[in-house]
Amino acid sequence: MTELGPFTYRIVEDETVAAARIAFRKQMRRPLTRWLLALIVLVEIALLLFDIFDDGMLNLASTAALLFALPFVYFVLLWLIPRQGRRQYRQSAALRDEYTLTFDDAAMTVAGQRGTMRIPFDDFRELAVSDDLILLYQTEMFYSIFPRRALGDAADMLIARLIAAGVRRI
Repeated sequence: MTELGPFTYRIVEDETVAAARIAFRKQMRRPLTRWLLALIVLVEIALLLFDIFDDGMLNLASTAALLFALPFVYFVLLWLIPRQGRRQYRQSAALRDEYTLTFDDAAMTVAGQRGTMRIPFDDFRELAVSDDLILLYQTEMFYSIFPRRALGDAADMLIARLIAAGVRRI
């Protein structure tokens, strides 16, 4: 097994915000979320149809709800997600620590002042990749952030090894 590394990094606040945005987009793509959004739209359309059949015209409140409610909620979430990412970064000393990452064909080792973990690649469920970050999900909601800037050209090798180990790329 060829070990690559060590790669030393410290996550910065903007990376935590970017990770929160990636996680939010992932949640919005989940089947349950899609079904709930579709149900809300169908209920709003049904309300509009009831207005038309009842009064022969559209009710202004129902029309406004259809046109503005869902986009409003979406934009509020887009505003909240960065705030939550920044707050998490400020609250968690572990996010601000310096880490060293090494990996081989089967696992990665992350070492920091709080300890060292060797995590087999097949312990990860999913992998999200952006131009700047690699997010490794151990559960549907819990992810670890790895900045691609720290890995350089080895980032693509890490991604390939994770996929070869059966980690699903999302």
